[in-house]
Amino acid sequence: MKNDKDEFPWFHRHIMQEGRGDVHKRYERHERRGGFLRIYILHSLLKGPKSGYDLIKEISDKTEEVWIPSKGTLYPALKKMEEEKLIKLLKTAERSKNIYEITDEGREFLKSAIEHRKSAEEKMQVFRKIFFEIFHENSGIKTDKIHEIIFTLEKIPPEKKAEALNLTDEYLEKLRGILDK
Repeated sequence: MKNDKDEFPWFHRHIMQEGRGDVHKRYERHERRGGFLRIYILHSLLKGPKSGYDLIKEISDKTEEVWIPSKGTLYPALKKMEEEKLIKLLKTAERSKNIYEITDEGREFLKSAIEHRKSAEEKMQVFRKIFFEIFHENSGIKTDKIHEIIFTLEKIPPEKKAEALNLTDEYLEKLRGILDK
């Protein structure tokens, strides 16, 4: 998919544009001009400097090629983010490859975006539930239970995450065992 806004317009209209609180005005102003891609770029650069090509490849790999941002989308976003001082050019490598890193301002912006979007997580639960209802209605799967599990896992405090992940791994193995019988 070349343009995620064409593929998921409801997501960009309803999830990516939710909320208009005063606390997040600066974040919202930027969000309207770049959306999820900008947030992902900042998130990715937290882990270390990357080139535009590295970002495209990373997104493509993580989404199993469901979303592959075009160069015509990514590079203007990087340029704009550099102008806004959210990222900076670390160096130009061989073959004019620009390597970017996140700035302190970019870190603050990302933190604000994450805080602002916590309410969107709850809204996404509604879309997940509807999706499962539509596409798995005749499967016999209790989708409300699946969503309850997901929602509960997301609320578990960090100090108990390992225990929760062990439980989910254990039960997933048991379910796979049923498949193998």
